[in-house]
Amino acid sequence: MPKIQSVRPGSLAEELELEPGDEIRTINGQPIKDIIDYQFAITDEAIELEVIKANGEEWLLEVEKEYDESLGVEWEHPTVDRIKLCHNKCVFCFVDQIPGNMRQTLNMRDDDYRLSFLHGNFVTLTNLKQSDLERIAKLKMSPLNISVHTTNPELRNFMVGHKKAGEILNQIAYLAEHEIEMNTQVVLCPGMNDGAELDRTIRELAVFWPHVRTLSVVPVGLTKHRRGLAELRSVTPEEAAAVIDQVEAWQDKFLREKGATFVHAADEFYVLAGREVPPAERYDEFAQTENGVGLIRNFLDELEDLKGDIPSSLSERRHVAVVTGVSAADTIRRGIRLLQDVQNLRVDLHVIQNDFYGHMVTVAGLITGSDIVAQLKDSCRADLVMIPDIMLKDDADVFLDDYTLEQVSQELGKPVLVLPANATGLVKGSLGMTEKLPPRRRYEATLANGGMFGCAGIR
Repeated sequence: MPKIQSVRPGSLAEELELEPGDEIRTINGQPIKDIIDYQFAITDEAIELEVIKANGEEWLLEVEKEYDESLGVEWEHPTVDRIKLCHNKCVFCFVDQIPGNMRQTLNMRDDDYRLSFLHGNFVTLTNLKQSDLERIAKLKMSPLNISVHTTNPELRNFMVGHKKAGEILNQIAYLAEHEIEMNTQVVLCPGMNDGAELDRTIRELAVFWPHVRTLSVVPVGLTKHRRGLAELRSVTPEEAAAVIDQVEAWQDKFLREKGATFVHAADEFYVLAGREVPPAERYDEFAQTENGVGLIRNFLDELEDLKGDIPSSLSERRHVAVVTGVSAADTIRRGIRLLQDVQNLRVDLHVIQNDFYGHMVTVAGLITGSDIVAQLKDSCRADLVMIPDIMLKDDADVFLDDYTLEQVSQELGKPVLVLPANATGLVKGSLGMTEKLPPRRRYEATLANGGMFGCAGIR
């Protein structure tokens, strides 16, 4: 039975006098075995809870609630029961590329279809039983995010390191037959699943469109901590350009045949190749922005819309520093140029080299607090440091290296402001208009979103 870990103040659970250690046996007579049972049962507006209190008492509680109102509890495990862990040995696995002295949760890999449904995690499906597939179909658990990497059975068995990996097309066919929507991805490893193999993957997945609604192609990322692992290398600028040409040729074909582009190259390919990203209509409603697809286009279009909101001057002097990674630097510079004529405003850009993971890792989301401190301590002259929220855990102000936001602020001797990783965050934060920004996004399922790594690879 699911055991409650904590109760949010002011929540429905607090009103019902639920406490840490209590177990919920049923909701409206439905046994609660995992987070999916809970999520479906809790949507009713009139619910009856069968609870086993921590002291052994049995309570039967009845309550009326709003349709979308949750109990306001956090569980011992994000899935209520145990998370389904990954038992693959992917050649590009991120967990295998991190230092051994990291916190324990960073060395855990989830491969849980329930977290894919609830939070968008990418999963390989190698640990699915037929009963799991049937449950997904029965409950219409859509969309799912699936790491395919290749549709070649033998190659996928090798890349994923699991004897069941080659069954992926049969699994996708079953899900498509039951009208489950899927977003898929390929982590592209040069000389392995690129070229003709990538063509094959695109062609064979496109058969299942519109149920397989998108396919993203992202470049493999390699850290300096790859001792004893498979021989892989990073994508070169020339290879990035070739992937873009390959993907865009398929897009042209699918636009004619389907009215959708279906396959997308991650922004990093365009950065590597030094090319402008495509227009918005090429991104199929931006279904994979959290996988690094279309973020630059969103940023640039949003920046264009913000031009009219930028004042000619500020009433008081303001000097801020913007922190980002190597791959986003040119895009951020374009935003800063819009602000350069605002009187009394100075915006400095600090591009952080990733010494912690290695300079081949260039994305802002993998920058650590220790690298920020080391590279800004003697060079930052601004009064305020601004960082994007993607550098921190979703549920806490902690960087990947366990540096806290407070530590970084103390060691720099400056306040640090956390902003949305978009053009609005950059512009409004620089101008001091933070009251116009949305609150920071948080998740209840903390391990799933802040402490564990799925199989999306490192980018």
